[in-house]
Amino acid sequence: MKDKHRYIMVEASVPLIGDEKEFFYALTKEISRCVGEANLHKVNPKLMKFTDSQHMVIKSSLQGVHDLILSLALIKRVNGNEMAFYTLKSSGTIKALEKAKATAKE
Repeated sequence: MKDKHRYIMVEASVPLIGDEKEFFYALTKEISRCVGEANLHKVNPKLMKFTDSQHMVIKSSLQGVHDLILSLALIKRVNGNEMAFYTLKSSGTIKALEKAKATAKE
């Protein structure tokens, strides 16, 4: 059976500074805290890319996408830095997310 997933465009309230991988590792720890270590496998978050300093695309399993969106809304601090995350759009392809972001800028 094919593994179904969704891509989520996430906006941070402050520009992200530092190493992207270290930041996502710390963010994953916060996601784990929200959904629980036993349920982290259901969410299965993976950083696909940073589109700019405040936007990133996260891949999640289809069954865990709602838990990921909820946990991002609950996170208020990463690595001691206060920040909030906003889910802008969810899609089955990265291309559709980038297209939606481009049309929103116009």
